[in-house]
Amino acid sequence: MNRHIRNVAIVILAACPAVVRAADNGYLSSLPTGDRWLAHLNNDLLPFWTMPSALGNPLGSFPSTRCDDGSLLNFNNPCAPIAGNAYLMTPDQYLVPLSRQTYGYGVAYHLTGNTAYLDYMKAGVAYLRQYTLDPNGGMFEQQDLTTGLWGPGRLYRDPQQLGYGLLGMAFYYYLTRDDTVLQDILTIKNYIFNSYYSQSLGTMQWLLADDNGTLADSKQLVADLDQMNTYLILLTPLLSEPDQSQWMQTLTMDAQSILGTFYSPEDNIFFLQADTPQEVNINYTGVDVGHSSKALWMLRWNGRLTGDQGLASFAEANARRLLNRAYMPESDGSGSWAQGVLQGGAQDPDKTWWVYAELDQLSGTLALDDVAAGQYLPQTTAYWFNYFVDHQYGEVWNGVNYPANTPQQSYPKSWQWKNAYHDFEHTLVGYITSQWLLGQPVTLHYAFGGPVEQARSTRTTSPARLTPSR
Repeated sequence: MNRHIRNVAIVILAACPAVVRAADNGYLSSLPTGDRWLAHLNNDLLPFWTMPSALGNPLGSFPSTRCDDGSLLNFNNPCAPIAGNAYLMTPDQYLVPLSRQTYGYGVAYHLTGNTAYLDYMKAGVAYLRQYTLDPNGGMFEQQDLTTGLWGPGRLYRDPQQLGYGLLGMAFYYYLTRDDTVLQDILTIKNYIFNSYYSQSLGTMQWLLADDNGTLADSKQLVADLDQMNTYLILLTPLLSEPDQSQWMQTLTMDAQSILGTFYSPEDNIFFLQADTPQEVNINYTGVDVGHSSKALWMLRWNGRLTGDQGLASFAEANARRLLNRAYMPESDGSGSWAQGVLQGGAQDPDKTWWVYAELDQLSGTLALDDVAAGQYLPQTTAYWFNYFVDHQYGEVWNGVNYPANTPQQSYPKSWQWKNAYHDFEHTLVGYITSQWLLGQPVTLHYAFGGPVEQARSTRTTSPARLTPSR
């Protein structure tokens, strides 16, 4: 790819987002603007991810765990809260944060056009392809930094981590159309579904062999859902035949798996595990609303991509129900999202960063077709900017304690399952949906190495055109 051949996609929007009742769109005057989202990216998020300690040595070998001030972990004098978590004191590098941080730099380039972020992303992709691809199939999930060895063996890897391993490369292909990276993605995608999808279970199995009490045939929502979330939805519209038709079939199968195994119509909730009747019963098992939000978001895209209008309509209707259940209004007119449903059905009022981001994204996406679905966004995004952001060192906290609205600091802001993914995606979706709802154009930057087919260049819900940058 020639980095100097750069394209800008300008999404041309109507002067107003939609014809709706005044009561439905009265909140728009309080909605964060696209410029507010860009300021959040540049001032709140990127400083934490562009300091030298974040970039790795060599560049692209991004550290999996860092202190809240952004510094690297000193195992002889660990910073809080890492010192209080033996789980975080293991000298390992993990596939998931490597891929998520790679994705984050891609979003930064996508929104700003700053090629320094594209360079960081390219370095992450190169590192992933050099060190984490297993020539015998799949991807390694972690490296022991004391020995340099990658593992575990293929039998003990799970499809969720393999899906997230593809996230950074998938977004890189979306931005560049680099066919050499696409070939790796196609190979690993085939490996995941050929190895883990079980006809007898009607869903993915968790491992390929039992592992210290974890059963190989355990049914876990993220095994299926995070295939859609990390690469299937993003890349299916961009593929040529016969790959596109094959991926469409995979999307249909994945949707059936998720709905048939994990969804409770009575509660409008997707449970995380489905090995026993109690695990899919709210009277016995509490559950976050983040995975339900993500499932409905993905199923909506799934239905639209595959032409299954029934699936899309189901997801949209039940997403509105979920948003109404998750929203917590305050007497002063403010409000926020709850993080889950407790055992028995009560609302869990605390906040977790990724759950909160998913609910905002779902609300904003629904509002593209039904403006009223975004009615909570002025309150929920104000809460995010006020309480989730670490205004001293940048990034966002793992969560917020309610009603004190204080940061949850039991985990650091950078660890195996928290990296530059959810809050960068949150910013990207927030920018696009705000611009649409406010009747403003969306500018997104790409790095195509040559001409691309217009029909597969970008997926939007509005008329679009591609113009070269000047």
